[in-house]
Amino acid sequence: MPCISPKVLCRRLGLRPKKSLGQHFLLHPDQARRIVAALELGGSETVVEIGAGLGALTVFLAQAAAQIIALEMDAQLAQGLRSEVLATFPNVKVITQDALNFDFLGLSRSLGHPLAVIGNLPYQITSPLLFKLIGEKPAISTMVFMVQQEVGQRLLAGPGSKDYGILSVLLQYHTRMERLFTLGPNNFYPPPQVDSLVLRLQPDGTTLPAEDQSFLTRVVKLTFSQRRKTLKNTLAAQAAELGSTPEQILNTLEQLAIDPQRRAETLSVDDFVRLSNALQQAREPG
Repeated sequence: MPCISPKVLCRRLGLRPKKSLGQHFLLHPDQARRIVAALELGGSETVVEIGAGLGALTVFLAQAAAQIIALEMDAQLAQGLRSEVLATFPNVKVITQDALNFDFLGLSRSLGHPLAVIGNLPYQITSPLLFKLIGEKPAISTMVFMVQQEVGQRLLAGPGSKDYGILSVLLQYHTRMERLFTLGPNNFYPPPQVDSLVLRLQPDGTTLPAEDQSFLTRVVKLTFSQRRKTLKNTLAAQAAELGSTPEQILNTLEQLAIDPQRRAETLSVDDFVRLSNALQQAREPG
């Protein structure tokens, strides 16, 4: 398919980018090819693309993988993809669906192998989508995403940073993240107001394993619920939420050599896992 600029393609399809859906279409084929290459496809994979847009990534994905499931919740845009942009690629299936409602686990099970996932994630769905994906990580082999710089900084932030929070801890626990490169606003139509980061995530976190991942999530969320307060004030004061008592919380912190006057943002991912495991053990009968 010859390269057609997003502006021309939008006019041809009678479309205007929708701000409400965070639509910013990638302009340059070289950048699209570079992003697709980051998935390191071998030709036999099934790829789920989140937000296919005008097909900038999709056309390269179709040439590099066995099957592409292109999710596009804008029905008018999805129809344009089917009828014109991707009509010559029989291995691409365009589905008009919100990625937040897509069954990644079900698709992976039906195929008998994990999925590669890629997309330019709109700001408003990035956090809930990432939480959904780590909840379905057995279905996923690798992920490559473009995210707003602010979100990327939160994902990659370490302890002590103002950007470090719930999303940082849980994504770093569940995945290995790699910052690949930055794309400025001039790479998109219409140009966003911020830079975008391209990240690769492998769902095989290298940290200490949690005995109960759902309990770890509860501990992290509760600890950050009042991030300016100390661990003593957040955890001990809400001990019942963790099936514990204030005394058990304080004893556990002492056993782990974690000062109860510290704040959540100072704990490493491994600190959270050790804390979760110890609290889990303390609440178990006998």
